[in-house]
Amino acid sequence: MAKQVDSYLAGSSELHTLIGLTPQQMEQFRGRAQFFIDGEHDERALIMLEMLEELDRKDARPTLAAIDVLLRMGHSDAAKEKVAALKAKDAKNPNALVAEAALQIGMGEWGYAVSTLKELAACDPDAKTDAGKRGRVLAGKAYAMFEANR
Repeated sequence: MAKQVDSYLAGSSELHTLIGLTPQQMEQFRGRAQFFIDGEHDERALIMLEMLEELDRKDARPTLAAIDVLLRMGHSDAAKEKVAALKAKDAKNPNALVAEAALQIGMGEWGYAVSTLKELAACDPDAKTDAGKRGRVLAGKAYAMFEANR
């Protein structure tokens, strides 16, 4: 057990593996988080999303969803912290870039969002990743808002 804990602490394994959660159980947690998001039960959604972040640190989806929920709640400082944590792992990670762009759009920083999305497009020019696809949607929104606020 000590080796497994050391492996988790070193970042080479995930908590869901350490405690023996099945993929089906992880999917149930994701479903519960989505239920709370859809119902706009933001505090409960954040609890579930933070739990999912801890259970699988390699999956950026809970962090991206938490950023959206935090912005909806008006907690831009907490959203910034989550973006900074994503970018600290890899500043050019498409998930980190799309999270940063979403934050910038949420704060009305259209010009910065366009710049960040151009950076994302350079990393994933064909939008083959989920982040790249989400970035394209955000790019349209950011560009329209940037032009409207010129």
